[in-house]
Amino acid sequence: MKLYEYETYDTIFKKYGVPVPKYLVIQHPGQNVSDFVEQCGEAVIKSQVLVGKRGKAGAVKFAKTGDEANEHVKALMETEVYGEKPVSVIIQEKASILKELYVSFTYSSKPRCPVFVISLEGGIGIEEQDPSKIFTFEINPLEGLFPYKIREYLIEIGFDDKAILRQLSEIIANMYKGFWNSESRLLEVNPLIMAGDKTNPEKQKILAIDAVTIIDDDARIAPSKIYIARGAMGRPLTKREAAAHLIDRDDHRGKAGSYVELDGDIGMMTFGGGGSTIIVETVFALGLKPANLTDIGGNPPAEKMNKISKIILSKPGLKAVLVCGGTASNTRIDVTLGEGLVSAIEEMKKDGIFPEGLVWVVRRSGPEYQKGLKMLYECFVKNGIRGVIYNSELPLTEAPQKLYEILKSKNML
Repeated sequence: MKLYEYETYDTIFKKYGVPVPKYLVIQHPGQNVSDFVEQCGEAVIKSQVLVGKRGKAGAVKFAKTGDEANEHVKALMETEVYGEKPVSVIIQEKASILKELYVSFTYSSKPRCPVFVISLEGGIGIEEQDPSKIFTFEINPLEGLFPYKIREYLIEIGFDDKAILRQLSEIIANMYKGFWNSESRLLEVNPLIMAGDKTNPEKQKILAIDAVTIIDDDARIAPSKIYIARGAMGRPLTKREAAAHLIDRDDHRGKAGSYVELDGDIGMMTFGGGGSTIIVETVFALGLKPANLTDIGGNPPAEKMNKISKIILSKPGLKAVLVCGGTASNTRIDVTLGEGLVSAIEEMKKDGIFPEGLVWVVRRSGPEYQKGLKMLYECFVKNGIRGVIYNSELPLTEAPQKLYEILKSKNML
């Protein structure tokens, strides 16, 4: 999960001793920022979005007065950045930049270990920089990364400011501690700056004035304990999304907790990454509106299928459910549909919360599919559920078409 810039400041940099400029997070237009700007003298105002190249998109502004800052805040909060609307803006004290570095920690699949990446020419345009000016050093995770080693690397690549070398190495070492202990996949600062008085090294300081962090969703420390949990849409999780997130968190037998809530009325119970994508695209192409996105696979046990089924069916306003996926290789149909989905229907019926009157279209095949589809059919008959069930003889993309035709024939479109 990707963090907003201010979340990295609040939860990682403060904890591990990575210095940042004075900053203020504004959650809504109208928050007066005059006092903060007057204290700073000049401020930088940035949209808080989960995309890069904000400067090129006009999402970074400068202000010398409170009135100017308030105008920028209002404008930025109302302006999308590459299609993403800001959740907030951050106002930082503008620093006098002497030098910009690029510093990041991530994992490399080649040596299968963490790596330290650095360039002495950071800032805007790092993506187009000469690769020979970007240096990568492997890190032994059993040994860690200490300041003395970082100093060796810095000298090796040509960093010659001895007055600030020790301070810089200690801050970069603190960045690595934050990266490692938060179980991040990426921790990037561009730029990490040297700021202050060029003629007086004692007044110079190092600051991280930007941050990109991606937390591993499977970290031992749940990401929800580090920041406010949100879904793939970049917003806070809905109640159903939060409940689905817990399905796979402590149980890695298959995947059933993938759930993104949308505004439609077609419950989507889809299987397999590629198959799920094709099905959803077909549904949209027909003019139908999915109520959610799911991606179930890896042979999840019946109890996990039971939970995600209840979540999908609990969304108000559904008029149909599409249970669809390609021919499974290892996901047992009798377990997922015959036990998991059937038990969810039976329990919701018993509790009086099953959504009545839905149109169901099912298309599944794979291990034990005959047994599983028979169990589901018997459940439909027993509970008066109107639905049709197909195996792989029906092409994958025709299942949404069947649903469309049924809904149209019943004047439900």
